[in-house]
Amino acid sequence: MQTVDTGLRMFLLGRFEVRAGDELVIDQAWHHRNAKALLKLLAVQRDRYLHREQVLDAFWASLNPSAAAANLRKILFDLRTEFAARRVTDPVVTIADDMVVLSPDISLDIDEFRACARAARCAPDKFELYEGAIACYGGDLLVEDRYEEWTEGPRQELRDLHNELLIELSQLYAAAGKLELAADRLQRLLQADPLDEEANRLMMRLYAESGSRQKAHRQYETFRDALRREIGADPSEETELLYRDILAGNSATA
Repeated sequence: MQTVDTGLRMFLLGRFEVRAGDELVIDQAWHHRNAKALLKLLAVQRDRYLHREQVLDAFWASLNPSAAAANLRKILFDLRTEFAARRVTDPVVTIADDMVVLSPDISLDIDEFRACARAARCAPDKFELYEGAIACYGGDLLVEDRYEEWTEGPRQELRDLHNELLIELSQLYAAAGKLELAADRLQRLLQADPLDEEANRLMMRLYAESGSRQKAHRQYETFRDALRREIGADPSEETELLYRDILAGNSATA
């Protein structure tokens, strides 16, 4: 397979864009809907490919095989035309041995995010690596396609990884005595996901350790009320025990 011109990048986190260097090639407003969807579908696959029949079923399950195959050929033509107009002449999507393949030479922001997360976890004393990994997360995956089934699993996996990094970094800052930084990173997570119970417990602990039992109490009540309102549940026994320890002034246990 030929390689794609150097500098071709695809962004899936927070926005959808394809750029050749600094030039925008495709974004969410591009009118070739199915061609755009094919790029996204292939990009979220770990190996960047799907069997031809999977693609046909994803887009044209109701059509007869010959009509569906013709539509796929039209998509590939539209992609070649669009990229050629931007002087990207090598194939971006190809079919080989009945596999529809996205070129491995396109840089994906989701791959960069995962790689930065791995690097941070291999050197957990390097705060800057965690900060860099978190900065790579530009937002939830393909928010404009939030109702497409095939986006749900990858979106949740990447969101969970981002949240885990925030928790881990907060714990590292807390262990180093940098409680304000620890609380700030947790607050970022809680703004996006106020029902994350582990993050709420960590925030309660941080407030208790800094001598702010009243803030810890408010954090618990805010979380408890949100949990009851949103899903009709109460905090776990672990969270209740922590709350009682904090109220009792047992900061060592908290």
